[in-house]
Amino acid sequence: MIKSIKTQIIIVLISVCTCSFLTATEPNEAKTELKFVVDDNKSQSWLGDRLGNPGQGPIKPTYVAILNIRQPHMDVPSAPDGIQQILKASAGRSLSQQQRKFLTASDAITWWGTVDIKNHDTVLLYAVSEEDAKKTVQAYLEVPTNKANTRTQEYKRYIKERKQEIIEIKKTLPEKQKQADEIEPIYMEIKKSRYFSLSDAVTYDKAKETMLEMDKMLDVIAIELAGIREKMAVINEYRKTPQDPQSIEQRRKLPEGMLVKLEQMFVEQTIELKSAEAREQATVKIRDRDKAFLDLFTQWANLSGEVQNLKINLENNERRVQEMEKELTNPPWDLTPPEIYQNKVTIYPVLTKQS
Repeated sequence: MIKSIKTQIIIVLISVCTCSFLTATEPNEAKTELKFVVDDNKSQSWLGDRLGNPGQGPIKPTYVAILNIRQPHMDVPSAPDGIQQILKASAGRSLSQQQRKFLTASDAITWWGTVDIKNHDTVLLYAVSEEDAKKTVQAYLEVPTNKANTRTQEYKRYIKERKQEIIEIKKTLPEKQKQADEIEPIYMEIKKSRYFSLSDAVTYDKAKETMLEMDKMLDVIAIELAGIREKMAVINEYRKTPQDPQSIEQRRKLPEGMLVKLEQMFVEQTIELKSAEAREQATVKIRDRDKAFLDLFTQWANLSGEVQNLKINLENNERRVQEMEKELTNPPWDLTPPEIYQNKVTIYPVLTKQS
């Protein structure tokens, strides 16, 4: 190919055009500069795939931008979904109408894989003009860059949330620890006096079992008391001095010694009543004692559990924050924009067969 004056000037000056392809989410984020080198000396073919098959489509490209992306790079766009991502990128929205049509109707992206540069894959981006080639590269790289920036912001947001949790835990933990420390010796003293050799779980079950037994016993005593009180009411009907003539006459007809026996029965039932009432009081006392112990156990267990969970959450949050801050200091590939070899993109003219 005969060199044109323009070509000579481009070669002498290396025609380096720079632009930023990293869309920053924060004003102070670093930007990576691309160097666009236009080489009119080497015409390239329009390739549709890495096997060398010719590109196809109703619209033909006139330029191709070739860049080498460092592996790994899973977020870079590829057809067909990648075309839509490119068009929606800020740089993609400034593409010419002809380039937008070309991207959606013809072969525009060819992935060669590793060719000459180790750990780098070569990508060919075709365009209908030199300016569209540059903008297509910018849009192409903007897609994974935005995803990396989004993940980075998610990391920072997550770290901020975890740090806030750490502050809240450190504020809550001392009071919960104090409450747990105050209630534990009370619980342990009662447990030691009644369930010395038993585990906490078995202790709880035993106390609950006793409380339920006392509840059943109270039902039995309640029935017994009702029977005693009814007997005493009937006996009293016969014991009391009648006032009306008919009752006086009925009392005279009672067998000899019956009144004495009624008095004896009344005394016996009074004793039974006092005995049943005493059993009722003792049963209530035991039930309430074990219920109070169960309430104390629950309170102690809840406080101990809260303290333990707070400590675990504190440790996990601090560890996770430390890990994620370390990742941000030395970010993995999915938190960084794609790396272009020497930050260089070479643009060549494309020879296509005229239809």
